[in-house]
Amino acid sequence: MDANESLPLEDLVRWNGELSELIRGVRHSEPTSTVTFRRAHAVSAVEKVTAGLATPGQLVDWGHALHFEEQVDVEEAHRNLLTQFLVEISTPELFEPVASDVCQRWLRVLQTSMASDAEAAGR
Repeated sequence: MDANESLPLEDLVRWNGELSELIRGVRHSEPTSTVTFRRAHAVSAVEKVTAGLATPGQLVDWGHALHFEEQVDVEEAHRNLLTQFLVEISTPELFEPVASDVCQRWLRVLQTSMASDAEAAGR
């Protein structure tokens, strides 16, 4: 297997680059291995929006691309949280529009989850 076959998908999960190019790259590639979506990826994406480096609409597009990509596996230990995040972010018409308040809420939820794990590991 070519190690670069999953690179476009990894870049999309990490949102490394111009979003439209990342989505196009994944659509034109055929990854043979899965990429795991983790809480840190979600935090990084939401921080892009809260910092003004991306728009809420881009976050929706990113979430939609990940949510419907078969080769993206959600981190097992946090499957419910991350699946809920992807569903809400990728389908704002079913929940609420992705705006600053939604991003701030998800940032708090995700960071609290990560902090809880760090605290538990320190015990």
